[in-house]
Amino acid sequence: MKSSYIILFLIAPVLFSCKKSVADDVPSIVNGPLNNIDGTWKMIVVKDNTTNSSTTKPSFIQGDVVITIVSNSATTGVFNGKTPSNTIMSNDFSLGPNYIISMPVLSMTKVNETTWGREFVDNIRDAQQYSFTSVGELSIRTTNKTLTFKKL
Repeated sequence: MKSSYIILFLIAPVLFSCKKSVADDVPSIVNGPLNNIDGTWKMIVVKDNTTNSSTTKPSFIQGDVVITIVSNSATTGVFNGKTPSNTIMSNDFSLGPNYIISMPVLSMTKVNETTWGREFVDNIRDAQQYSFTSVGELSIRTTNKTLTFKKL
């Protein structure tokens, strides 16, 4: 009996020193990119995926494309925002494994959109994947273009 107490006395500190964090119960996507995708983002570059040519906002266009992304869970959320000419209403998005993103619906006002605003409007519904650059910019790859955003 004495040896049982000695073994218990030696093992107890090890058993009680292991601490399970709440993050251990949450899917890994919450601990990684999802934390970074939430926020307000300004579109700064649009790259053509075929030619690799990049476009930035023309200096004569006033206003920016700005979206706010809010996650509801590890795999769903909403985004809204504005273009230089219009307001983007609340729209759903979903995330999947390997940085897959889907933004199939774009509900917004549609009045006299600028060329810069059209880059967003014409492409965001074809979103396929997202990633982050080394400086923390968000890139959303669509069928034809990659839209890059800077966090505000």
